[in-house]
Amino acid sequence: MLVGSRTGFGLEFHIERDPGLLCVDVFVGGLHVNTWDNAFYPPLLVKKLGDELGRFRAPVAAPAGFTSPAESFRAAERWAYDGTGASAASGPGEALARWEFLEWGECTDGVRAFAFPDGDRVHLACRVRDGDGGGEARGAADRREPATATLSRAEFVGTLERGHAVAEREWSVRLAAILAGYDT
Repeated sequence: MLVGSRTGFGLEFHIERDPGLLCVDVFVGGLHVNTWDNAFYPPLLVKKLGDELGRFRAPVAAPAGFTSPAESFRAAERWAYDGTGASAASGPGEALARWEFLEWGECTDGVRAFAFPDGDRVHLACRVRDGDGGGEARGAADRREPATATLSRAEFVGTLERGHAVAEREWSVRLAAILAGYDT
């Protein structure tokens, strides 16, 4: 079941694959970002999707220094990951890095992603980290430029809301089955 879109932002749930975990493929800008591991721990995914909803439900102005999704990604990435953050006394990196996205546990550990708010739009930019299985990601072989997508905030939040509802429902079903097993 695909929620959202593969070319913008999408969550493709594979409900039948694992009775204890939630198998979800994550797509950003046409890039399948978690091909190496899509089996999320259900309570963590429910929590993380809920947290993201809290961050993006209301319109927020673009962060200081936002230019384009790709350029802003590079500035945030340098600040957050390349060790220049602590020494960068000025510049937009810190404000941009606050919009880190897809920090959803092991399944997305190999992804560097940011979701920059911009009023009624959200600009997504991500790439698979080198050495984290990303060379095998569909459409990511040797990709140096980040995958990007710009969505309306309503579309982005709608995808998060629907994904959260599916994850919450499926976790409830799995939890009930686990608890029923303890009763027998």
